[in-house]
Amino acid sequence: MTLTLEPASPRLGTSEGDALRQLAQGLPIVLSDTAAGRGFLVVAADRASTASVAFAIRHSSGFLQIALSRHRCEQLLLPPMDPFEGRGDRMCVGVDAVRGTGTGISAADRATTARALVGAAAQPGDFTRPGHLVPVCVDRADGARPATAAAIALDLSRRAGLRPGALLAELVGLADPTRMISRPESLAFADTHHLPLLSVH
Repeated sequence: MTLTLEPASPRLGTSEGDALRQLAQGLPIVLSDTAAGRGFLVVAADRASTASVAFAIRHSSGFLQIALSRHRCEQLLLPPMDPFEGRGDRMCVGVDAVRGTGTGISAADRATTARALVGAAAQPGDFTRPGHLVPVCVDRADGARPATAAAIALDLSRRAGLRPGALLAELVGLADPTRMISRPESLAFADTHHLPLLSVH
């Protein structure tokens, strides 16, 4: 897989640096996986806000994941949903931050959970399980597998100069919101909302 930047929005230009600056400011970008035919909104966890999470929820199925390194998942004792799953990226049991103000499912609470998961002082006891934000444990230790959307999003958060961690929300279709977004629709969505689009081939 290769990563290229599509000139989806004239307002933001066409350099990869634009996407990294967008993430560093707490704003979303679009990540299009052309091979899998999927499109995601990506928000850096370190800069997650109520507004950015609400935007991701509104334009997705509402299922939010957060890409974290295997080391971070082990630090915070985040167990895999399926303990018998093989190597590679694995979904972990969902969590909520203990210091959230509500049930954990609101945009405000999920933004709080995202920031807490990448916080320097985070401890396993800072989270209740199960919860409403699902960690994806990114394991690229052997380097043999192609990069996934979660792995790329995690890497982008690092390259933006932030604590490693990225929210992912798979976008729903524009013409038919009962289906997930297509490649042409991902381009149209990015252009409509003036978001940079990174395309994974």
